[in-house]
Amino acid sequence: MLMEDPKTDQNTAQPSLGAPWHPLMDAGRGYLAVYFCDPLARWPVREITRPRDNKSDPNIETGTFGLFSTCEPGMRNRIVQDNASTIFFLTTRKGGQGRVLTGYYHIGWWTHGTQGVVNRDFALAADAIRLIDPIAAVELPEPLATPCTSPFRTVKPIGEDIVRALRELCDRHPDRTNEYVDEVRRIERFARARSGFSYPSWGRRQGFSWDDAADFYQHGDEVRKVPNSSRTKKWHCSNCDYVITSGALLKQCPLCNKTASLTPLEAQK
Repeated sequence: MLMEDPKTDQNTAQPSLGAPWHPLMDAGRGYLAVYFCDPLARWPVREITRPRDNKSDPNIETGTFGLFSTCEPGMRNRIVQDNASTIFFLTTRKGGQGRVLTGYYHIGWWTHGTQGVVNRDFALAADAIRLIDPIAAVELPEPLATPCTSPFRTVKPIGEDIVRALRELCDRHPDRTNEYVDEVRRIERFARARSGFSYPSWGRRQGFSWDDAADFYQHGDEVRKVPNSSRTKKWHCSNCDYVITSGALLKQCPLCNKTASLTPLEAQK
């Protein structure tokens, strides 16, 4: 399911997206991916209100990963290269519950993102999403508990047996994807009421939808390699000369909306 696409129903496969998207085969393997959870959220959605580093992934409202953000380029690259097509999401909630499993994407398509081939910037789109009532990782049955509770910071590759068992487990639970999407929109409204922006570090008043996707595809062949982080957390726009503060590289300048125009400020010296 890709949210906000009128051609799909709840938890059904998305028809082919077409150019510039390419179909991704399923080799059976996948990844565990950890994301920051918003402390204000009733459902464990991404940390939209993270100070100076507002998160856009997992972008469950469009069913994409890496289209709007620069998160986990290594994982996105390997998913495309290896056809490791299932991402299971984990996060840590406040209140002592610890790390929880929140659901999965099954990736059906990929395209080149704004940073292009040179940066191995692949955007991913799901053909199926299932988000569930969070399950504490320590309460998962073996052999699922061990990989989900093992110490890793962001992503972890998993084999076919674990992928199959995790997906069967998630599919036995009610689909809460609509509740998660509603919570994303609620947190965005809260942020907008407080600051005037849903995503202050982006200078973005509204959230994300498929109407925004075309701005985030690769638009040129000559895209230089840009690091994903800045020592100073400051970024310079080559198009409008604006300097912004952000905890991670943004794909779009908040002032002029030019894509692939930001570089770490220290690189300008």
